[in-house]
Amino acid sequence: MKQNSSKLIYAYWNKVRNGRTAPHRFEIQPAEIPSLLPEIFIAECAGMLNYRIRLAGTRICEQFGRELRGVDLLELWEPEDREGLANVLHNIVTDAAVGHIHFAAIADDERHADFEMILMPLIHTGASINRIMGCITALEAPFWLGTVPLTAFELRTVDLVWPDGSPHFLHDTPPPQPPLAISTENSHIAGDGKRQFRVYEGGLSDQSS
Repeated sequence: MKQNSSKLIYAYWNKVRNGRTAPHRFEIQPAEIPSLLPEIFIAECAGMLNYRIRLAGTRICEQFGRELRGVDLLELWEPEDREGLANVLHNIVTDAAVGHIHFAAIADDERHADFEMILMPLIHTGASINRIMGCITALEAPFWLGTVPLTAFELRTVDLVWPDGSPHFLHDTPPPQPPLAISTENSHIAGDGKRQFRVYEGGLSDQSS
C-alpha cells in the first residue's frame, strides 16, 4: 500500500477483527477513526452482482464529482473491468479476502487521476459476510480533482490478500487427500498487458504497491 489512509484503515479493521473471519459492522466506531471517514464507504452485498453503496465519505464524493450513496459499486466500471472486480468482491464475501486495487479515474476531457482502494469484509447481521468496507484515496491528487466529474474508471492492478494466510474455510476443514500427480513442466501463468491480478498470503502492511 502507498497511502497512509489505506494502511491506517487496514490496521484498524484488523485490530477490530481480532483473528476472526471479519468484524461486525457496528464494531467499527467512527469516533476512533475520524480522520479516515471522508475516504471510507460501505457497500451492502445483496448477491454476486449487487454491491450497493450504503454510505460514502464526503471526500470520495467530492473527488468523483457525484453522490455515490445508492450507486452499485460494479456499475462504476466498464464491462471489461466489471467481471474482474466482481471476482474480487466474491472472494471477499465468500472467503474473507481483502482486496487492494489501483485504478485510474478519467474525466470527460480525458484528464485522469490515480486512486488506491482497499476492500475489507464486514458482518452486518447473522454470521456471514454481507458488507464491504472500502477506502478510496487519490495518489498525488492533481490540482483539478473535484472540479470536474470523473466519468470512467479503469482497473490497473488488483491484489487479493488473505489476512490469515489462506481462505478462512481452509482453517476449519481437514487437509484434503493428496491429488493425483500432474506434470507442470509445460504450464505457464497467463498475463494481461493492461491489468495485473496478484494473490498474496498474509497482510498488506509490507506491500509496496
